[in-house]
Amino acid sequence: MPDEALIGSLFAALGALCGWIVVRMLARRDHETWVLARAPLLPIRALAVGDDAWVRGTARAAAPLSCPWFDVACVAYSYRRERKHVTVTTDKDGKSHTRTEWRTDRSEATAIDFELDDGDVVLVRAADATNEALVGLATDYEGSSLRHVASVIEVDATLSVLGVVQDDRSLAAEREVPCLWTRLPRDERVRRSARSETWLAWLVCLLPFLGAAGGMLWWLGRTQPGGLGARDWALAAAAGALLLLPFWGVMAWNRLVRLRQQVRAAFRQVDVDLAVRAGLVPNLVEVVRAYAAHEATLLRDTAALRSGRDRDAEHAARAVLVLHERYPDLRADALYRDLHERLWAVEEKLAHTRQLYNDIATEWNDRTAQFPQALVARLMRCQPAPLLAFDDDPLPPRLVG
Repeated sequence: MPDEALIGSLFAALGALCGWIVVRMLARRDHETWVLARAPLLPIRALAVGDDAWVRGTARAAAPLSCPWFDVACVAYSYRRERKHVTVTTDKDGKSHTRTEWRTDRSEATAIDFELDDGDVVLVRAADATNEALVGLATDYEGSSLRHVASVIEVDATLSVLGVVQDDRSLAAEREVPCLWTRLPRDERVRRSARSETWLAWLVCLLPFLGAAGGMLWWLGRTQPGGLGARDWALAAAAGALLLLPFWGVMAWNRLVRLRQQVRAAFRQVDVDLAVRAGLVPNLVEVVRAYAAHEATLLRDTAALRSGRDRDAEHAARAVLVLHERYPDLRADALYRDLHERLWAVEEKLAHTRQLYNDIATEWNDRTAQFPQALVARLMRCQPAPLLAFDDDPLPPRLVG
């Protein structure tokens, strides 16, 4: 009996260990999804130094790579040459068995910096890049015992790239933001990462439950010669639930803590973008003043804007943005064009950060209100987060009572 109890305990311990490993994996994946989601999809002309952003365009290279054997012009490739190996074995009954496998006898992979083109061009750095954009070429057989296998990112492929804009205006990995290459649109790549979180959350619950329930069934099956009855299955389910509950509680607590941090971070980014816009509008007004002297009301109102919290700031910014349609001469002013492009880029980023905040705040509100997460949220004294309308004065969300 001690041996059976020990083995049953080992089942439960293994389930607990696997559950803890998946809890850590879930925490990392949640952060990765946040990093992917917080970066906006921007046209290249809207990029500014220090931005982490997604860009989608066509891969170009003045001196592309050539994939070995296949001779395909590309910016990245992974190549293998494989030989067929046939092994004949004889079993104890004297019967022969033939096993065939392909073994790699040469492999190489490389990538180069390339340009991404969406009408404008940005250089994408290959160093430390995470490449998810390779697609396989058809396997080419050289006789019956040799074959060639390759995956490439061909020139003119349409890619989505996530990275941080460097001082030389190239995209590269920096800090926690990877230089990620994928063929998926940004939103689909973010959804795929979020779906993997859901599967990991199920595993966090499933593995401890199976470990404890399996250990209990093992012990009961070995100590009761008459076989397992309904009562035994109920005991096993109860044991699984007892081990499951602390793992679920830790997972729910950690996810609420991370979500609270993300809500606050998204709000701070909205505040930053509003402050940048508030600084740009008066500068634009000074440039416009000489060209549009009779726009007195607009110029007076926008020149008075000094705070990103001004309720009319958004309307004023949009009005300034369309002035160049009324005054073609403005477009010849280099300072105006630069300020106009910067304000337009800030408006694009602000729209994204507001939507990101609302999405995160909605998820926070749902999780803190739905059972059974509401039990953990009550222990944390969680409060709902307000959503931002486009003409709201943003107020910091009070997330803890």
